[in-house]
Amino acid sequence: MIKKCIALGMLSLVLSGQSSFAASVEMPNQKTSVTVKSNIKSEDSLKPEFVEVIPGAFKSVRKSNSKYPRELSDEEIKLLKAQSQKQSKQRLVDLQKSDMKVEYQIFDPLYNDRDEKALKQITRYNTLETNKQGIGYGNRDKPLRIVSPYMRKNGHGEIKLTNPVNIPSYRTRADKNKAYDKEFKAFLEKNKGKSYDLYTPRTKEEIKESIEAFFKPIELIEYPVNNPKDYKLVSTIPGFPKQIPSFAKNIHLHSNPAFLQGGSYVQLAFGGTPDQLKPYIDEAWTDSKVVISKSDLSNVYVKNYVDSNMEYADTLKTLMPTSIVVVENTTVPMGKYVQNLVDNPIEKSVDEIYELENQVLNEFNKIKIDGESSDAKYKRYIETRKKVEAERDILKPKQMDTVSLGKKEYPIYTESENRKLQKQYLHRFSFNEDSVKLPDDYVIYLFDFGGNWNHPYALGAAVSPEKNYIIYFYQQG
Repeated sequence: MIKKCIALGMLSLVLSGQSSFAASVEMPNQKTSVTVKSNIKSEDSLKPEFVEVIPGAFKSVRKSNSKYPRELSDEEIKLLKAQSQKQSKQRLVDLQKSDMKVEYQIFDPLYNDRDEKALKQITRYNTLETNKQGIGYGNRDKPLRIVSPYMRKNGHGEIKLTNPVNIPSYRTRADKNKAYDKEFKAFLEKNKGKSYDLYTPRTKEEIKESIEAFFKPIELIEYPVNNPKDYKLVSTIPGFPKQIPSFAKNIHLHSNPAFLQGGSYVQLAFGGTPDQLKPYIDEAWTDSKVVISKSDLSNVYVKNYVDSNMEYADTLKTLMPTSIVVVENTTVPMGKYVQNLVDNPIEKSVDEIYELENQVLNEFNKIKIDGESSDAKYKRYIETRKKVEAERDILKPKQMDTVSLGKKEYPIYTESENRKLQKQYLHRFSFNEDSVKLPDDYVIYLFDFGGNWNHPYALGAAVSPEKNYIIYFYQQG
């Protein structure tokens, strides 16, 4: 059955993908800081070798050529536990401080971020008791602030280097729904007559275009846009630079689209001197609704609308990306991609879908019902299609279950061969990726935010304490 053929092709491509959440780019001439482990009888001995990937963020590296790290001794495990307990106690002391760090600021003079009534509604906040029960979100006795997407942004300053941030905000959910309904009706009117008509046979060219359009997001997830030379593909995001500045170093770009239940994430990170980055940080300040230290994100809760129920409100930390994508200098393997083209050629799928659709329409058009409603017609079409598919499925030879036979092997190419294949099929390079935790001392400039823990939304920039590194991010869950 054609549907199964396409589904298997999609599944094969999905399973072949890397599981990394984010990606970056080639990092030539990147400075690194390395600490070597020496004595196993002290806490210092537990520090692994590491490199500073971005200012303040470090990545562990292996000490040997062994594929797997060595096992820790009982003494080392004991020291690690002691070190972890020490860090937890210090975190508790930090969280129990009376107020936010000095970086915290909002710009809407009419907004009350200390609304006691809303704060008291929150039950799922950072209490010592819920933390002991294993259901807490931290160790603070009470939440400190409330912010909302409908707050006014700073707005004072000129915007030249970055895209304007003119995102509409809504004070109530009803206002948002009304605006979305209006946009949807306008979309339908604009695309009237352009949609796919089930009852009209498609050409093979149209079928091929629809298949390619369906699989394009999967390709962009498998092989994300993370080469700075391809920044033009993602450069229109609000608040992001219009182009990567010539002075930029240690660049890490990543873009993957939303697909099915998966969210989208876009990032542009680069470094420079404080003087070089100052204009970009100034524009981030102008576009911000909230400026806050990353370490304070868990102390601020989000009220999406004026009439929101705050009982189970989310923190800003819940909506924010916590890791930064770092790009490596090797390309994503093309073996699975090439093998999928061999196993599931698009021309074969096009022919099968073309044949199926025409057979379904021939059966469907044998019956004419005067005055048939659109709902009844659609239901009859679906039933006809299911019947035809079942009949075709019976005639197909039984395929061997390759999944249960073990892991499928794919061609392995050299880096040079891999790059040639990416150029041939993707028309661009896509590099392997890793991620590092965003340091707690970075300052977050939030242009927009909202959603919830299941569908987080955040748009903004993160700046290092020395103001020599900036990370633009867009997350839509």
